Amino acid sequence: MDKAKIHILESAVMTWTKQIKSVLKADPDAALKGTGVYPGPLTELDFWIERAGNLQSIHEQLCGEKIQKVVKVLELANSTYHPAFERLFQDVESARQEASQNVKFLKPLRGFLEKINTMDDFVALADQFKPLLHVMLLIWKHSSSYSSSARFATLLREVCNDLIMQACKYIPGAELLQMDPNEACDKLRTALKVLGSFKSHYFAYKAVSATECPSSPWRFQNSIIFGRLDTFLERCADMMELQSTCLQFGRLERVEVGGTKGKALTSAIKQVHTDFLAAHEKSLKVS
Repeated sequence: MDKAKIHILESAVMTWTKQIKSVLKADPDAALKGTGVYPGPLTELDFWIERAGNLQSIHEQLCGEKIQKVVKVLELANSTYHPAFERLFQDVESARQEASQNVKFLKPLRGFLEKINTMDDFVALADQFKPLLHVMLLIWKHSSSYSSSARFATLLREVCNDLIMQACKYIPGAELLQMDPNEACDKLRTALKVLGSFKSHYFAYKAVSATECPSSPWRFQNSIIFGRLDTFLERCADMMELQSTCLQFGRLERVEVGGTKGKALTSAIKQVHTDFLAAHEKSLKVS
């Protein structure tokens, strides 16, 4: 065979191999690795849809008549590139099947996840938690990819990211400090209740997994899944304590003490109230 032509075909195979490997190396966790970036689970679902489409396109091209002729020529020429390209074809096929399966198994989650991501009624989010986790348990039981702790835990972390995003919209920090303390406490209490409800449902289904999947129950470390959510919950609890304190000090304005020392005590209480208002005003400027 013409060595020059073989060299041209091998160069083409090298280029194809480089391009295909760049697609195969795409990381579903890449979005999570950015500093200060907290993607939701829809990002992961969209990743697998795009990956499945890309790999299907590559698969069709590799199976096409033109590329198959190139592969045949390289085989007959005993080219060293032929075995490597055949292995690459197998890698593409394996990755294509994985992506296709993930798209299929994750599809039932989309409706719940879209509501969690876009709903304006924060309290109503809690209605999505039980069916969402029920479907996630089914995926854990039947999906080969999402029966791994790392892949599944990432999906749960992303759900937590969306819940935090929704909570921040419900209780925006800058506005919270300007609210009436009663209203602020009510909002914070609601946020703690809704987010706590998600954790409660998770632990309930974790117990179910131990019964229904005794060989592979949910054994994820809580800190991996809920690390960021727990930090947010602690912040909410701190803010609620602060607002409760504001509420208590605010009542000092109306306190009147009777008796022989009443006037002096009332004056002292009024001064405490004045000092508190000054300190609170200062803290708002810092915030």
